[in-house]
Amino acid sequence: MCTYIDSVLLFILCILASPAFRTDPMHITGVLFLITIYCFELLCPSDRQRSYLGIIVLILCFFFPEMAIFLPWHCYVLFLHRQYMPGALYLLPLIIYSQRISGEPILFLLLITAISFYLAYTNRIRAGLTEQIHILRDDSVERELTLQEANRRVLENQNDQIYIATLRERNRIAREIHDNVGHMLSRSILQTGALLAICKDEALTPHLSALKDTLNLAMDNIRNSVHDLRDEAIDLKQALQSLTEQFTFCPVLLQCELSRHIPKNIKYCFLAITQEALNNIIKHSNATKVHITAKEHPAFYQLLIEDNGILPDTSSGAAPVSLDGMGLQNMRDRVDALHGILHISREHGFRIFISIPK
Repeated sequence: MCTYIDSVLLFILCILASPAFRTDPMHITGVLFLITIYCFELLCPSDRQRSYLGIIVLILCFFFPEMAIFLPWHCYVLFLHRQYMPGALYLLPLIIYSQRISGEPILFLLLITAISFYLAYTNRIRAGLTEQIHILRDDSVERELTLQEANRRVLENQNDQIYIATLRERNRIAREIHDNVGHMLSRSILQTGALLAICKDEALTPHLSALKDTLNLAMDNIRNSVHDLRDEAIDLKQALQSLTEQFTFCPVLLQCELSRHIPKNIKYCFLAITQEALNNIIKHSNATKVHITAKEHPAFYQLLIEDNGILPDTSSGAAPVSLDGMGLQNMRDRVDALHGILHISREHGFRIFISIPK
């Protein structure tokens, strides 16, 4: 924007430096032609093209010396791009033009040339400072984004550590309840049953029966609580990673994008199906790689297990792989129980696709 303001200002000064502005068509056409060349000089991407345009201006000024009043204006573009030698050539038409007019206008034109040099110099400095400001701003934004990403990762790591610690604490509590309270309740139930067997007092029998029923109810509640704690303590992602690490038949690529809060029935379904699929690969496939993908979408959970195994050639006596075996039927039953969809294909390997709605 500053370049255009400087250009308009210098053009006005050059018009004021003219002794007498002619309004004949030839003169006006020359001025319009110079304005057009000036616009092209501003938009030129290379110094060579700008130099060619400057030569055209010089030729025009030699044939029409009165056009030399606009040379300080054209010098601004050359000074702006540090082309000082072509700018010095503009002095020749000015000298020729000065022989036709008095000395005062030529001094004014030289002053305008100095002003154009000063404006071009300040414009370059301003552009350099603006570029530095943009670089500093971009660097600060990049650093801010980097810090935000680092903070997000730190928070995620902290949340993961808290989640893992929570799971370990749940497992510990479930183990303590099972080993201590559960055993004590079992011993109490056995002792109560023994008392009922040897008790001869009919007045105590109802009380002992009620005590045994209460202990059995407490045992059932403790058992359910332990199972719930263990179910909540299962991390599906870690469990899948453990299965893939134990699978040594061929390399396994696991891609898991699941949240932490997944229903326990879906956890057990995915784990059981993955285990069965890996066992089938060992028994029936000659795969060299396996790809397991577990994702959570807004409306459903998805499990994809695929390998590059080739079906055995039945003509050589190998038993064909049936899609109605017990393992695959168990997969269907588990998925149907959760109102999901199971699709199996044999194109380019064996592929199991499962989708379970939330």
